[in-house]
Amino acid sequence: MDELLLRKAQRGDPEAFGRLMEPLEQLVWRVCWHYTGDREASSDCGQEAMIRIWRALDNYRGDCAFESWVYRIAANCCMDWLRKKKRDRSVSIEPMKDQGFDPADTSPGTEAQVIAKDERRRLREAIALLPEDQREALVLTQLERVSYEEAARMLDISEGTVKSRVNRAKARLKEILTPEGELSSPADVKKGERRSRT
Repeated sequence: MDELLLRKAQRGDPEAFGRLMEPLEQLVWRVCWHYTGDREASSDCGQEAMIRIWRALDNYRGDCAFESWVYRIAANCCMDWLRKKKRDRSVSIEPMKDQGFDPADTSPGTEAQVIAKDERRRLREAIALLPEDQREALVLTQLERVSYEEAARMLDISEGTVKSRVNRAKARLKEILTPEGELSSPADVKKGERRSRT
């Protein structure tokens, strides 16, 4: 990272900010895509992340790698989106169906595509339930295909710690997802968290 560009951007220079973020823009958009799985949502989250990075830039003190700091802001934007989506989903059309409303099935694609999309959605929801440190390591190495060495540098931890977190994340996903591929109940997830801490 160019320290001079960082200092200029922290003083409010938008051109310096653009040049500082240029190498990391693809990381932000890919992270948002991996978390949301939706083109429009990933674009919205990516834009929100860039705004948050710009506004918080003065708070960056170099305590961790700049890429890691950027990644965490992007991931937090996505987690906010996932939480909001979960709340919005609680507004159900079931009462309308009881009154005779029969919405048309507008889902595009073949049955196999619909099933695959549903499986990806369940996996994203399961990943969202992981502890933050495990989720970061998993997304970077398994979805972003960043090497363990690079992930260690980005997260400012040892390579061994990255591998350990990825292994724990995979084990937790197996606990969260039932054999049928459905999400466990929140109570089951909490039990698994207690077991993993003991």
